[in-house]
Amino acid sequence: MSTASPKSTPPPRNPVLVALGIPRLRMPGRNMSIFLGTVLGISGMIYYDRKNRRANRQKWKDRVSYLANETLQPNGMPRKVTVYVAPPPGDHLDVTIAHFTQYVKPVLTAAAIDWELVEAKRQGDIRHQVAEQIRKERRGEGDSRDELMKAVTDGLKYDTEGGVICVGRGAYKEYLHGLNEGWLGPLEMPASPQLEKRVDEVHGLLESGDDVTQTAVEASKAAEAGVATSQGPDANKSIEGDDSEEKQDKKPAVPKPYISQADYGSAPTPPELARITSFQPIVYIPLPHILGFLNTPIRTYRFFTKRELADRCGRLTASVALSQSRPFIPRIDLAQGMEEENEWPKKWKETALEKGSEWMQDFVVDDRIAERLRVYQLPLIEDEIKPTSAAAIEG
Repeated sequence: MSTASPKSTPPPRNPVLVALGIPRLRMPGRNMSIFLGTVLGISGMIYYDRKNRRANRQKWKDRVSYLANETLQPNGMPRKVTVYVAPPPGDHLDVTIAHFTQYVKPVLTAAAIDWELVEAKRQGDIRHQVAEQIRKERRGEGDSRDELMKAVTDGLKYDTEGGVICVGRGAYKEYLHGLNEGWLGPLEMPASPQLEKRVDEVHGLLESGDDVTQTAVEASKAAEAGVATSQGPDANKSIEGDDSEEKQDKKPAVPKPYISQADYGSAPTPPELARITSFQPIVYIPLPHILGFLNTPIRTYRFFTKRELADRCGRLTASVALSQSRPFIPRIDLAQGMEEENEWPKKWKETALEKGSEWMQDFVVDDRIAERLRVYQLPLIEDEIKPTSAAAIEG
């Protein structure tokens, strides 16, 4: 005769819990344990990354905060840097602006450094703006102030060091190409071979004295405006486009470079460049941005390790605030951001190559420009020394 083992009686419950109606607590089941572990693990990684991201950002803010406490003369103006931003391929400009706001702006604000944000919504905008500003300086048109503004601002003392911050590989490329174009290129837009050929044909018609003289005059005006016209008896029909197309507001295309990269070396050195010993120092701020479903593991890893990006961008921005720079080394500095360029969408790069995109061209900087450039970079000893005054930097 088998005897059944007596059932174990549960331990008595706390009468207070029973009175409150709290049920007996049990260990969660398998599925609930997996769910809770996943949620708590992801939440913990996000919290850890955000905490360290704030700590890294605060570390570099504390490193430069003493600059904001320095006395400024009554007629003195704070230092001002120029920040160039451009949208990453396949995305919008808001991505780059948010990157600047989160990783660069806090350090500049802590150091009481003013900045001018130059936004490029199309490829070539930065290159053309930089080159055009240099051409105006070479022509003597740099000062566009009226008499009242001159009387107000001439008594102010400006910080002449300045500085340039390029957020992303595309903006970095365009800025340096703009320096080459502005200093080595001509002051006026050279006529294209097609336009010169068309003008010669029109001048030939004018000299022939045929019945098409009036037609040739109209064609000459169109050629000077850079518009292609038809030739012969049909020329008097000229350029009658659809009314709907004329009403459309089309943005003017970005002007082509005044000089090609292949002509940098053969371009003569302008006298204005010979009198300049150095340009404003520059710094490249990385903008890692990768798209595509297959790149989800990489994007996930970067989402949980933004603290590393905050530390890197904070260090580069602090070098701008502390005015720590080194000479431009083409072998090193032209390769900055190559990992970013390799992550641009493949289809975008194929289309850009077909259209002759400036971002997909070779990165070339003439030696005469490179020898006058400096790059912001903190020395390694700065990781161990925390300056608290201007004397600490100078010493």
